[in-house]
Amino acid sequence: MGMRDELDAEIGRRLREARIVRGMSQTELGDALGITFQQIQKYEKGLNRIGSGRLFKISRILQLPVTYFYDGLEEAAKPQGQPLEADEALATKTIRIARMLNELPDGEIKESVFKLIRSFARAG
Repeated sequence: MGMRDELDAEIGRRLREARIVRGMSQTELGDALGITFQQIQKYEKGLNRIGSGRLFKISRILQLPVTYFYDGLEEAAKPQGQPLEADEALATKTIRIARMLNELPDGEIKESVFKLIRSFARAG
């Protein structure tokens, strides 16, 4: 196993979160792309780099702008010095929150929750 590239790892992490929030399995995403779930696993772990064309197709399948995978990468790619366990615990909470937000009906309440989170994020 070669060295994991930090950018590939971050894009893979974002892929995993988006896939889970959409309630899609690795197999389902792989089938939609015509590749194996093992390949999806390698992408999500940052072991294999996702080509730009494939990332574009993934963004369409997951109904996300392709920029979702790139926004703020400069910060995300810097070594944080946090142990992996802390990152994984945060990722798990992030996914749970994203799922809950996704389940809210579109409208005023959902928009208010997003604004509240954004205001806390900016204050911190």
